[in-house]
Order: sequence, then C-alpha cells, then structure tokens
Amino acid sequence: MHSTIDTRMLDIAQQAAQYGIGAMSLGEALTAALVLDRSDWLHERGYSIAEALDRIGPDWAARLSNVARRFHTEATQATRRFSFEIIPRHSEIGGYTLRLLDGGREVGGGQLSAQGKSVRFADEQSAYDEALAVGCSWLAGKQTEVFPELSH
Repeated sequence: MHSTIDTRMLDIAQQAAQYGIGAMSLGEALTAALVLDRSDWLHERGYSIAEALDRIGPDWAARLSNVARRFHTEATQATRRFSFEIIPRHSEIGGYTLRLLDGGREVGGGQLSAQGKSVRFADEQSAYDEALAVGCSWLAGKQTEVFPELSH
C-alpha cells in the first residue's frame, strides 16, 4: 500500500514542480506544497502546515518525509547528470575547449580562442570567461529542463 501512495504523491510533486499547482485539486496542491516545502503554495491556498496535514489525511501525512526524500534524491541525481569542462588548448592558437556533458558523454561544446582565423575574444581570459558563461548557462538550462523544481 505504501508503494501506491508514495508513487501517487511523487507523481503529484513532479507535476507541480514542472507545471505549478494551478490546475491541481486542493488535496494535490497541498500534497505538492508539503513535499516540495513550498510554504508560498500553502499560503496561496489559504492553509497552514497543520491544516494542510489534516486535509491530506494521516496516511499521506505519514508518507511525506519518505516521498520528499525520494523527490530530492531524484533532483540531486539530475544535478549530477549534466556537467561541463573547460580544457586549456596547448597549441600555437591557445584558447580553450568547452565540453558539454550528459552523463559523462560529450553532447556539445566548442573551441574558444583569442588567436587564429576566427578570433572572437580580446585575450585568453576573455575566451575562458566566455567558455565559463556558456557552460554555466547550458548547465542551468539542462537541469531546469529535466527537473524544473531546481530553478526555485
């Protein structure tokens, strides 16, 4: 029985993380708010924590910490899935190679250099700063795409 309740509660939390609670029933919205620790959603629906716990009932309230832990474990795994690395290029052109990684597999990136045929940057530091900015932006976008709750 716990498995069914946990699965349903986790599904509610994942839907709320992606789409918000606007279209959810009151019980679903309160469950999502409690699992995701979103007091603003409780306030939006006019409930305190105690009132929300009473509304969702003792069976679901008893499963909250397990479901929240599972949700946050999945969120942590999503943050670890994507990464990037900036590798100095040891050649006469210099610059950096940006590698965008999904589960350790390269899925994009590029060469950034202050010298050579397609000079885009004033100096090596500018090339590195751009690689860092592109990598961080890509990482934030991918993590939010996979698990929108990370953006809060």
